Amino acid sequence: MRITKEQRDIIHGYIISDGYVRNGCLTVDNSADQKPFVEWLYSRLEPLTTGKGISCVQRTDRRTGVTTHSARFFTRRVLKGFNNMWYKKVKKGQLLRNKKSLPNRLDGFFSKTFLSVWYAGDGTRRIGSLGAKIEATSFSPDERLVIQKLFKEKYDINICINKAGYSKTGTQQWTFNINADDYPKFHSIVTEIDLIPSLFTEKLCY
Repeated sequence: MRITKEQRDIIHGYIISDGYVRNGCLTVDNSADQKPFVEWLYSRLEPLTTGKGISCVQRTDRRTGVTTHSARFFTRRVLKGFNNMWYKKVKKGQLLRNKKSLPNRLDGFFSKTFLSVWYAGDGTRRIGSLGAKIEATSFSPDERLVIQKLFKEKYDINICINKAGYSKTGTQQWTFNINADDYPKFHSIVTEIDLIPSLFTEKLCY
């Protein structure tokens, strides 16, 4: 099945933030209040999906009794190449498990569409000043440096790798920060397609 460049970049942008691929199947699953984003993704990826549309999923946490709702769809098992790019086998105890990690050739699809979908999933504007932030905790120190370098090489944007406090379990949190001097360039990139301007205006500074 032919996957267009736009579809490829959208899939990569979703994987780096919220998505996961298993056996060549991408699962798109976001909270109910993010359904417009799921619908946007479905409209672009529909030829690759199972054709069953978007389903509403209800889950109840057995420990807390809290019920949550999400919107979900699946692609067909046509993305095994993405599986191989984004996941590496790591040993955990006696078992081998898949761990998400940056592809070796991230530069090949570090496009404006990729950045827009990633920012939709993991980004936010800075409060109180001109700028933007993208979640960076899940990346290794070396991976954060790779991303920092790509922003500079491809878009002449200087991003800072900043500490962002600690999680409840004591894990150091990190963010990529785009400061005021470089924000206009970043704003131009993530508003080139309709995703952020139409669905995530709260993530933009004006």
